[in-house]
Amino acid sequence: MSAAELAARRARIDRIDAVLVRLVAARQRQVALIAGLKAGPESVRDPKRIAAILARVRSDARRCGLDEAIAVPVWRELLERSAEAQQALLGRPDLMGRLNDGPGAVSSPPGPSVRPPTMPGGSLAHESL
Repeated sequence: MSAAELAARRARIDRIDAVLVRLVAARQRQVALIAGLKAGPESVRDPKRIAAILARVRSDARRCGLDEAIAVPVWRELLERSAEAQQALLGRPDLMGRLNDGPGAVSSPPGPSVRPPTMPGGSLAHESL
């Protein structure tokens, strides 16, 4: 493999990584919004939901040619960090009020240069890709 081909492939990986980051950020925003619907910290982790997500990830990984040995640990980590973010939000009533659909609720920004408030762990409280 030539240096130019290696550089081109690495540039492609960098573009894929940028898309992955945007997708994970969108997921994280949904996690933050869902925290507002939960009864409390004890309801953050749902073993049945976790099992269903991991089963779906395994199936999707097989279908897309992604090695399950990569997919499953990545999603386990994503699920754990998401649960921790929800617990942090549930412990912060000042932030939880901003996630609800009332006056002062966080919504999509009017333009690309406006950034919504950052939640614990770097999550954003709106959805945009």
